[in-house]
Amino acid sequence: MEQVREREFRRALGPWSTTALIAGSMIGTGIFFFVSDVAVRLPSRAAILAAWAVGAAIASCGALCLAELAAAYPQTGGIYVFLRRAYGPLVGFLYSWAKFLIMRVGTFAILAVAFSGFFADFLGLGPGAPPWIEKAVAVGVIVVLTAINIGGLRAGAAVQNVLTAAKIFCLVAIVGVGALFAMGLLEPHTVAIEPAKRPEGSFLLLFGAALIPVMWTFGGWDESPFVAEEVRNPERNLPISILGGLWTVALLFVLVNAAYLAILSPSEIAGSAGVTATVAMERALGGGTRKILCVALMISTFGAGNGFALTGGRIAYATGRDQALFRWFARTHPRTKTPARSLAVQGALAIVAILALANPFSLLLYTGLAYWTFAGLTAAAVVVLRLRDSGRERPFRVWGYPVMPILFVAASLGMAISVIVNDTHNALVTVGILVAGAAAYAVQAAAFGKRR
Repeated sequence: MEQVREREFRRALGPWSTTALIAGSMIGTGIFFFVSDVAVRLPSRAAILAAWAVGAAIASCGALCLAELAAAYPQTGGIYVFLRRAYGPLVGFLYSWAKFLIMRVGTFAILAVAFSGFFADFLGLGPGAPPWIEKAVAVGVIVVLTAINIGGLRAGAAVQNVLTAAKIFCLVAIVGVGALFAMGLLEPHTVAIEPAKRPEGSFLLLFGAALIPVMWTFGGWDESPFVAEEVRNPERNLPISILGGLWTVALLFVLVNAAYLAILSPSEIAGSAGVTATVAMERALGGGTRKILCVALMISTFGAGNGFALTGGRIAYATGRDQALFRWFARTHPRTKTPARSLAVQGALAIVAILALANPFSLLLYTGLAYWTFAGLTAAAVVVLRLRDSGRERPFRVWGYPVMPILFVAASLGMAISVIVNDTHNALVTVGILVAGAAAYAVQAAAFGKRR
């Protein structure tokens, strides 16, 4: 079976491409928008920067765990493979059920809708643009990205490499503007900012709530294992991509927040209501920067969408190897060697979400509990598989074992509890989604039995 799998894909990704996949997936919209959600809960510069530093530390614990698993089990499907090996086929099935059908479709649709909004803003249409125009542009983005990634891994990787480099340049430019402003080399411009209403509560509770948008912004550091069988020397390059991509972006995120804080006060960032980057650049450089930022944001969302499109198709493909309900997806295109079927269905579902939902972001709201549950289970899988599969060669071992896995499991549990407390309705919807998945698995087992 392993030899068959080896021929199904082409190993075309080197260390830079796999790292660009991580970095490009992480740099989406969060670092431009969600900083106001952090500042509205935390009143001081030190607390805001601490939240981003703590988020980087939590993500690092998870990334170290993922690096060990990816190097030991370098198979297409990444986290699905690890969960199935550690806990059995039902847990793996539920992960793919929620990840491919809900989370990934929602993320793909959200990024396309965000791109269309920036495109309308660039054209001067603004929020008053007819909804059908934004939906048409968003659908066009889905079609283009799907076609690029069906066309071949090299095409998808080339787009990702170029756009990731452009996005890193944009973040470095924001850091540079912040440094020049802090040194007094730029004159401040007047920008009207409405004060934000701050929630009440203990500092610890507010700090935990602030971590939710921080960790959402850090999302994407787990993408490269999904394409493991298309990576050259995966035992070496997958850990490099996970850790190198995360730490590069984490440093940039902290520095970008420092730049925002050099230009705006914490209360002004809190009142920037999701457009912090635009407000900060207008304060530092004047109103003429808006179109430049629109271009930067279009690059950012298109690049992140490309990364999530590329990896998302591999989730259903890998699941189809083991699960009868996904079996149709377990085929690659005879010429391009890409999982064309799953890529096409992923694109089609994202288009349905764009056309049918007022805001595709609701799909992600319904899966926050599932995300952190599976994240914690993935970190715990390091411990489980070391015990159950002790003879397996592990080219990379998580530092500080078992402390790192335990810390990330604890952090994931805390985030899951925070979702339950702060958004009980959506947490219950998540439970319903997983129950439906378990029912689908039971039907599959009754109809087809176990494939293996």
